[in-house]
Amino acid sequence: MNNKSAFTGLTKLEKRSAGEVVRLGKVKFPFRPETGPNDPVEKLIEELVAQNLLMDALKILALALPPREGVWWGCLAARDTTLVDGEKTKALEAAEAWVFKPCQETKKASEKYALEPGEADAMMAEAVFNVPLPDDEEPPVAPPQLVGLLIFSAQLKSFFAHKLPEEINRQGQLLLARGLDVAKGGNGQIDENAASKEDVPIG
Repeated sequence: MNNKSAFTGLTKLEKRSAGEVVRLGKVKFPFRPETGPNDPVEKLIEELVAQNLLMDALKILALALPPREGVWWGCLAARDTTLVDGEKTKALEAAEAWVFKPCQETKKASEKYALEPGEADAMMAEAVFNVPLPDDEEPPVAPPQLVGLLIFSAQLKSFFAHKLPEEINRQGQLLLARGLDVAKGGNGQIDENAASKEDVPIG
C-alpha cells in the first residue's frame, strides 16, 4: 500500500472537518498546518503523519472516529497491555460487548469497571459509559471530547509499553494502521508485520 492510499477511503470520517475535530479536542500543534479548518479531517491526519507528529495524528484520529469505531480501536490497544495469560479482563470484555451491541444494557454493564485504576481496559469501559445514546434517561455529564481522549490514552498506553526505539516505531506503525483500517470500515486487526510494511512514515 502506498502512502497516499493509506489516507483515502476513510469513510467513517467523511462528515468531520479538520476544524471541527481540532476545536472538539482543543488541540494545539507545534506548527501551523497547511490543512484548512474546512478541509476533511483525513487531510490533517495525513499532514501530521508526514510531519512525523504521530501523537497528534493518533489524537486527531481518536477524536474523529465515531464512538463505536473509536472504542473498538481503543479495545485493540487495550489488548496489547491488559491481557492476563492471554485472557481479557472483565473491563475489556464489557467494553467490547458494547461495541458488538451498543445498547443501554451493555453501557450500564461497563459502569462498574469505569471506576477502576486507569489502565487501558478501564479507560474503554469509561469511554463506553460516556457515549451518548438516543434512549439515555440522562445525557452524560462528561465533556464531549472525553470519549476521544480516552481512546487516545489507550493508544498511548500501548505505544509507551515498549522501550526500544525500533519497538516503539513498529508499535506506532501498528496503532496507526489499525486506526486507519477501522476508519475505512475494517476491523483493525492488522498483522504487525503487515503494518511495518505500510508506506506510512513514522518519526
